[in-house]
Amino acid sequence: MKTKAAQFFLLFFGLLIIYLLFQLPTSVVKNNNSEIQETASIETALKLLDGENPMQGIFMLREMVEKNPKNTDALYYLGILSIQTGQYENAIERFNQIISIDSSDKRAYLQLGISNYLLGNVDRADSLFNIVKSANDELLTKEIEDFLTK
Repeated sequence: MKTKAAQFFLLFFGLLIIYLLFQLPTSVVKNNNSEIQETASIETALKLLDGENPMQGIFMLREMVEKNPKNTDALYYLGILSIQTGQYENAIERFNQIISIDSSDKRAYLQLGISNYLLGNVDRADSLFNIVKSANDELLTKEIEDFLTK
């Protein structure tokens, strides 16, 4: 009788392990899939912006932000588009959103500084540029220098 109890225990334990193996990874797979989809969508939107239908790309980025207000990549590109179209207040709003989500995003500080500079807020821009320079990122520092020497 002891053998039957041990077999039952092993069968039960095996079924429990199989159940857990099917349950645990689903959340990881779902999270990774959503990140992959967001990245692919951003790449598609950027291709549309550079292609024949830039407004469709803008609408895609806006929709991504509506679905996920913490999508810093979509916010970043919407901010860049705002700068390119002279909508500096909108750009400032987008880059401030990014910084409120991720205060370590130095590219947002850089673009926020550029937006402020273009609005004539030179002191504010200078303090933002100093934040970027303090990160010791050569590429971002070069972008500041290139912008200021134009």
